[in-house]
Amino acid sequence: MITQLFLSLGGNLGNTREIFEGAYPLIEKNIGKISVYSSIYETEAWGPIPQGDFLNQVLLVSTALNPQACLTEMLAIEKEFGRERKERWGPRTLDLDLLYYGDMIIAEADLAVPHPRIAERKFILTPLAEIAPLYVDPVSGLTANAMLLACEDNSQVNRSV
Repeated sequence: MITQLFLSLGGNLGNTREIFEGAYPLIEKNIGKISVYSSIYETEAWGPIPQGDFLNQVLLVSTALNPQACLTEMLAIEKEFGRERKERWGPRTLDLDLLYYGDMIIAEADLAVPHPRIAERKFILTPLAEIAPLYVDPVSGLTANAMLLACEDNSQVNRSV
């Protein structure tokens, strides 16, 4: 069975655009076909650690993998690009997050879908609303557009040129 999932990419170490470009073929080979790419957005770093701005993007991917297998592949792709998990919300070369997997709700020790902090993060909601404004979050029942309008995150999220 093929499932549509939304995947976010983020990074602020190294040449993030090149890293994203390098990650796309691995995502297609190991997870599934990318059908829609959002624009790339430049965003202020989120969290308590001072660091450089991030680039963020959301992809719509069609996959035959189950959610756990997607997570395993995502972690392997992050590692391929030098991701080291040293500190929460710290700088990183590549961060891949599984935002949605169809309309499934998953609460496991190592995987929560929908991503538990989507509604708080403009850097996720802005590119998500760009490519799927009417996608309905299975927990809140709100569309991506409605979630973005209700988001209290005041950080700057700007389309990158």
